[in-house]
Amino acid sequence: MNLVQTIYRCSIIAIILATTSCTPKVEILWSEGEIGENGNAVHCISIKNAEHLPESWAIWCSQMPVGVKTLPGSDAEIIEYQANLHKISPLSKEKKARLEIRYESAALKRHSWAPEGFTLQEGRKLTALNCEYDFLPLPSDGQKWYEYNASFSLTQPNQASIIPLPKYRTCPFEIKPQGWYRIEVADSVKILSLDEDGAYYAQNTLDLLRENYEGDIPPMVIEDWPDYQYRGFMLDLARNFTTKENLFRLIDILARYKVNYLQLHLSDDEGWRIEVKDIPELTRIGAHHSLFPELGIQPSYDGNAFPNRKDCLSNSFYTAEDYKEILSYAWSRRIRVIPEIDTPGHCRAAIKAMEQYEKRSGDCSMRLQDPEDDSEYYTAQGYTDNVMSVELESVYRFIEKIFDTLISYHSEAKVPLPAIHIGGDEVPKGAWKGKNLHDYFLLRVAAIAKAKGVKIAGWQEITSCQAEELRDVLFANNVWNTSGGNDYLPYRIADKGFPTIVSNVDYTYMDMAYSSNKQEIAHSWSCYTDDVKSFTIPLQPHDNVLGVQAQMFTETIRSFEDLCYDLFPKVVGVFERAWNRESVESPEEFFSKLVYFEMPYWDSKNITYHLPQPGIILKGEEIMTNSLIPEAKIVVEENDNSTVAHIEYGYMRSLDSVL
Repeated sequence: MNLVQTIYRCSIIAIILATTSCTPKVEILWSEGEIGENGNAVHCISIKNAEHLPESWAIWCSQMPVGVKTLPGSDAEIIEYQANLHKISPLSKEKKARLEIRYESAALKRHSWAPEGFTLQEGRKLTALNCEYDFLPLPSDGQKWYEYNASFSLTQPNQASIIPLPKYRTCPFEIKPQGWYRIEVADSVKILSLDEDGAYYAQNTLDLLRENYEGDIPPMVIEDWPDYQYRGFMLDLARNFTTKENLFRLIDILARYKVNYLQLHLSDDEGWRIEVKDIPELTRIGAHHSLFPELGIQPSYDGNAFPNRKDCLSNSFYTAEDYKEILSYAWSRRIRVIPEIDTPGHCRAAIKAMEQYEKRSGDCSMRLQDPEDDSEYYTAQGYTDNVMSVELESVYRFIEKIFDTLISYHSEAKVPLPAIHIGGDEVPKGAWKGKNLHDYFLLRVAAIAKAKGVKIAGWQEITSCQAEELRDVLFANNVWNTSGGNDYLPYRIADKGFPTIVSNVDYTYMDMAYSSNKQEIAHSWSCYTDDVKSFTIPLQPHDNVLGVQAQMFTETIRSFEDLCYDLFPKVVGVFERAWNRESVESPEEFFSKLVYFEMPYWDSKNITYHLPQPGIILKGEEIMTNSLIPEAKIVVEENDNSTVAHIEYGYMRSLDSVL
């Protein structure tokens, strides 16, 4: 090839590349509609540069609410495929520069619940599409927050007022409870404890006091113990994953507040997050998201349809070695790990993974769903195929395999296995062709647990089974469904003799939004829960109430920063009350400790957290603002329609207050 030919070829390539790079990309604009009289809204999806769509195309998106109705005059149709996964298909082959789809659905309560993950499909080819959002202006709420902030008085806390607050009094019990300790600070420090937990908590208290006093602790005597033997935190890893390294960071903070149980929600409809070496499909399929079932689980929440993308929390799991490291790390901080494998509902990831396992291996001995089961049901999350066929013997061989795996991991790590949490919640009506097989399933699992010498736990639905065979192996049940003021329910279930953990949705579900502000990354299907409300959880003594647990489900979580933002500071109120059933502090006193002591600590660890909104009002021609956070910088911005205030302080995220 001569020089002229080379130059000619390079020129042609350059022209092709330039032409390609100049081709406008197909993009999405999603616009929020006003709420109508029926409580719904008409939203719009605009496909920009649509003339560049291939001849045969479909666009998928997740987190679209169920019950969508495409309106007449739209250029494409929205088809509900599965749960929150929807498909947009063209209604004609006419080429347009812009396609518009207007549809009616439930009004948008949170910006984080807008449709996402728009993906262009052409045969087997998938392309991620950029989406811009046009949200409605936020309602004016500045005066409300101004008045709230003005009414909330912060007080400089005593340096000995750490979290959880030590009791500073003599233990009245003849037999000291687990975790009891005594500290005497004089010329030297003397620690008394009855067990390793108590010794760890004593050292923890000393560390917190040194942090607050910034040096030597003055002479004092502390005698302290937990009111509840179970002080827990549940983390949903199935919807959106948390890396091992970030989980270590979280465990460190849990230990700071003397949490002693960590429940890891390792499976659900959207993911399976722990390695089972003999069944690689559980993680090859169940721990990844894809539109194609042979590659992963179809996405319902986070929108990622690309199983090989490493920057997405949907595409990860813990290896056996990872999990054992987590167990050891937690146990060194006196935290016991309870693994949760949700059954017999919430099992779509496991079911779809095992279908691929059977196709590969030909082994149907652990089949989870009968192919001839034509049960009709619709779960709260919109699924129609997420329940195990519990009449199959293969279901129990699978459960036995998972039990053996988890038992071996805890044994190899040389840490205790308090229980295996089996879920047992939200099996929809219509499953199993309407037959009531829930108790049958629970008793079969109880028999497996008894044979293997392990306890089981579950959500409150398992207490529908009154059989002694279940009670014999039951570690505890989490009473969660207390919406509508049913705060008494944990105690009614405890009255029936069931060991109970208070997990009230209105106080302990950290995925409930702090407020009605639509910028919150959270749920609001039950209530709003802020840092004050979580501290006021109603508790009473009961012999069968083992303790209190905070829950963090992750449907709307897209990063570790999002996770911490939803957790802190409000989760700390739950941990305070798990140690001290009856608080001697007011909500204002407790919040003051969060501001003066805990927020600087979170800043030092680069942990995001939530701040209350600033207030903003207009007095004459002057704009007045206030905040609950001393030394916070209040930033006021004006645009054509409104004046917006937010605060800047430490490593945090602030919401806008609008005037």
